Amino acid sequence: MVRDLYMFSRVNEKADVVWFKIAYENTLHSEADITSFFAEKELDIRFAYLDSSEDPTKGKYVMFTEAEKGRDIDSIAQELENMDVVLSVKWGYSKNRAIQSVDFPLQLLSKRAVIIRAKTFVDIINIMNEQVPQSEGLLTMIGIRNGSGAARYMQEMTEMNDDNFLDLLGELFMAAGWGKIDHEINISELTGTVRMTDSFLADEFGDSDVPSCIYISSFLAGYISECLKKTVQVRESRCKSMGDEICEHVISPAPAGVKIEHVLRGESH
Repeated sequence: MVRDLYMFSRVNEKADVVWFKIAYENTLHSEADITSFFAEKELDIRFAYLDSSEDPTKGKYVMFTEAEKGRDIDSIAQELENMDVVLSVKWGYSKNRAIQSVDFPLQLLSKRAVIIRAKTFVDIINIMNEQVPQSEGLLTMIGIRNGSGAARYMQEMTEMNDDNFLDLLGELFMAAGWGKIDHEINISELTGTVRMTDSFLADEFGDSDVPSCIYISSFLAGYISECLKKTVQVRESRCKSMGDEICEHVISPAPAGVKIEHVLRGESH
């Protein structure tokens, strides 16, 4: 089942939709005790998620519930907060029955992030192509810069090496909803391929006579160059928008004398 980031509770439209944000002490039974509490109070949980990734001693439990209109939610929240494992409780009504499946503000790679639909992203690219001279070069520079920045952040946050840096990128792409990748790369020769299925760009562009994932090729070039400290170029040889089953990005060494900082400054050498 595809997880939607913005949903509406439609199970019992006569009930109130109430959200809870619970900070708790992370023990073996904390989550079970909190879930059991809601079952005892006959509050139907429609969506929930847990997070204890930042501090293993503490956790956050966010849930959206349906409650019979007129229920004294404040008393329920106070009773919940008095549980031994609970540190604090925030709650409120979702007046329009909306359920947000991510917390606010959203972050990606430690920076403030926003979510846009793939169609909006493609609309921006199409307008650039129509209105901006040399838009492909501009999009290439943006992709390279973004890929390079992502690599630098991940190098700070986790152990990266020649064996896992593309696997980590694949996990990032899936988390961001970009697509799924597999890869083959010869580190010494700086050659290889990255194959992507379900590319958000190709799927949204639809039928095209030319490859549509220039931004992703450029992102790959920036990311790989930053990780290997050697400049590579990446071009898309196959694209789903052209009728191919997958999108394929070919990695090759950049021309002699070209460094990633030259590309980022828009220089050719």
